[in-house]
Amino acid sequence: MNDFILIANPISGKGKAKSIAEQAHAALTRSALQGQMVFTSAAEDAKRFAREAVSDGIGFVIACGGDGTLHEVVNGIASIPDVVLGVLPCGRGNDFAAAIGIPLKPEAAIENLLSGTATRVDLGRCYQKSTIGGISESRAVETNSESRTEHYFTTIATCGYDAEVSRRAAKGTPLFTGTASYAYAAVETLFYYEPPSVHLEGEFGAYEGPLLLAATGITNRYGGGFKIVPNARIDDGLFDVCIIRPVSELTVLRLMVTLFWGGHVSHPAVSIHRTRTLTIETETPLLLYADGEPMCETPVTIEIIKGGLVVMSPR
Repeated sequence: MNDFILIANPISGKGKAKSIAEQAHAALTRSALQGQMVFTSAAEDAKRFAREAVSDGIGFVIACGGDGTLHEVVNGIASIPDVVLGVLPCGRGNDFAAAIGIPLKPEAAIENLLSGTATRVDLGRCYQKSTIGGISESRAVETNSESRTEHYFTTIATCGYDAEVSRRAAKGTPLFTGTASYAYAAVETLFYYEPPSVHLEGEFGAYEGPLLLAATGITNRYGGGFKIVPNARIDDGLFDVCIIRPVSELTVLRLMVTLFWGGHVSHPAVSIHRTRTLTIETETPLLLYADGEPMCETPVTIEIIKGGLVVMSPR
């Protein structure tokens, strides 16, 4: 029986992921582990490969690519307890790898697969809600995963302006890569974004009104380095939620600069909260992004699973 599966997106890292995956597979094989290497070619491939592998009893699943590939793999394994996740970061943002401390250098990341420690970190779960008779309620009357569609994430779930930025950044640009591509998309989005009216509710209370963005973070950064929730910790069992009310376009640009060190938190339009759950309701459906990938539409409930993911970590 195989000990591991290595799932790689061959176009990640400008095509470097394929070579990195091959190096990792060779190193794992030399260490007397047995496993297979598979390459994605379409959306949802990574999720399907991961789900099939854990269903067959494989307990070590390795994702080689960016946060999008990792997002799919996690959604394939999250419902199976104690599966160990390995990460070979070679994408645009690598925000989860940064939170865990996984090196970006391929040789060091491969070594972490062999000598790292299986560490429990928090996992985010999101499920849609339905409205019945004007009252919003969970699609599942009881916590039965079969009666609702669940989505999982490892970094930050975004709603509003930053979700639209993620959508545009995912399309890519020939001019910029990495964090610069996210910044470019943020400037583009300013020209047409209209703040929606929302109702947010968590253990901190409620917010109702127009919204620039709401970022719900397990980790502290997105977009390859923007520290939207600078004090978030990946293992404390709590989300850090950043709510920014509408401000002028010029103020958005100023706030973007301060995101690199978290200086935006002192602005009067910004509030930071901590909670284990968050519900988001809007007048018209809004698409949420998480890990830079589209996840689901409002109305939704987001909840944290403390220690819900096991990952090979240098710590």
